[in-house]
Amino acid sequence: MVAVGASQVVAGPLHGPYPSIVLQNARLRVVAVPMLGAKVVSLVDRVTEREWLTQGQPPKDSASPEALFGASAAYGWDECLPTVAPGPDPVVVGGRLRDHGDAWGRPTELTVLGGALETWTAGLGWSYGFRRSLSLDGSVVVAHYAIVNREPAGGRTLPFLWAMHPLLDLEPGARISLPAEVREVVVSQAAGVGIEAGANVAWPVAAPSRGLASLRLDEVRPIDAGEALKLYAGPLTEGRAAVEAIDGSSLTIAWDVAVAPFLGLWLDYGGWPSTAPLQQVALEPTTAPSDGLSEAIADNRARWLAPGERVDWTVRIEVGDD
Repeated sequence: MVAVGASQVVAGPLHGPYPSIVLQNARLRVVAVPMLGAKVVSLVDRVTEREWLTQGQPPKDSASPEALFGASAAYGWDECLPTVAPGPDPVVVGGRLRDHGDAWGRPTELTVLGGALETWTAGLGWSYGFRRSLSLDGSVVVAHYAIVNREPAGGRTLPFLWAMHPLLDLEPGARISLPAEVREVVVSQAAGVGIEAGANVAWPVAAPSRGLASLRLDEVRPIDAGEALKLYAGPLTEGRAAVEAIDGSSLTIAWDVAVAPFLGLWLDYGGWPSTAPLQQVALEPTTAPSDGLSEAIADNRARWLAPGERVDWTVRIEVGDD
């Protein structure tokens, strides 16, 4: 056991066949799995005993470059970098970028530094390093991030797209809250609703086409709705989004819009996948309103790192109760 202030780091239970590490204080318990890219598989409010993340078991063969992020991987909190969707590699000729990026599902070294859980991921085929450090501050999980281009002087400038990917377990009737500046969102993917991909729709109430009734996008729906939507909001001047459960408990994500000026929203109420539908919600701070890096580059939304350049940013996740 390592104790620093009011926080402790202890060995956790096995997650499938893999060891886990627990970071906890009097209010929060966070469980991460080093063999799965330091995936956070549990975020519990110890006062209410509410589990905020969707639960699952590790998929087989998730470490390979060709692994697909399917239903078995869709739980917990991952980091997506340098892309979300798979696609052509804009740096290595003839290469392809891995589905949901380089980190998820791959073994990584997790160390305890100053009471924080720190992981460092090296790019697959690219000379970049990605650091995430998790610490606790009362009812807040603080995630400090850094990405650095490790190319030598005169080397390649590297593009990237980052998206935080926490899949939340919310019951029907829970509410999603975005900054007041968000009046409209862009539809990236849609299934089971009368909304076309690429459309701009009003937030929080969209009026689908095809004669269907208006749809409350800010209200969590049951799995039998058979709907799934991927939405983007931004660019934002305030990086903040929240969910409130029907019992009054809440989770708020705040982040640096200077680095990540957009928010992705994944609303899956039985619309994905078709073979084994899921019910989950994700609030995804991101650098670009795109699923793929090539799309972000084409839209001039990708971020670029010169050789030796480093970018740092912070995300804070706060839990509350009624």
